[in-house]
Amino acid sequence: MASNYTTDRDRSIGNIIKDLTADFSMLFRSEIALLKLEIKDTVAKLGGGAAMFAAAAFLAIFGLGFLFVTITLGLVALGVPAWVSTLIVTVVLFVVAGVLAMMGKKKFAAVQFVPNQSIEQIKTDIETIKADVARVTSK
Repeated sequence: MASNYTTDRDRSIGNIIKDLTADFSMLFRSEIALLKLEIKDTVAKLGGGAAMFAAAAFLAIFGLGFLFVTITLGLVALGVPAWVSTLIVTVVLFVVAGVLAMMGKKKFAAVQFVPNQSIEQIKTDIETIKADVARVTSK
């Protein structure tokens, strides 16, 4: 039974260059796909952190509004317990805003802004290509 595989000695320079070009093209597309995946993951993580900070700012603005209402009711009532309930709501809103801000900070801290996998893979590819070129030229 004849083999469809050829040895390095049976291949012509044209076939080697054709295969090399096809391999470079496939390698380049794979590297671009990996880079896209890493960037998409980074953007998703940043989006989550930004949403937490936006929610924290939103609640902090309401907390500030309730603080002003509390001061107003406290001054108007001077001792009437209505301001106590408003103060409780204000404190709760600020606590929730603080928790959301901390959660957003954790999400931002977990994000890697450099696509390390792609960089390492490209370095490995370059070294492999250099080794292959050196091997072919030494024959």
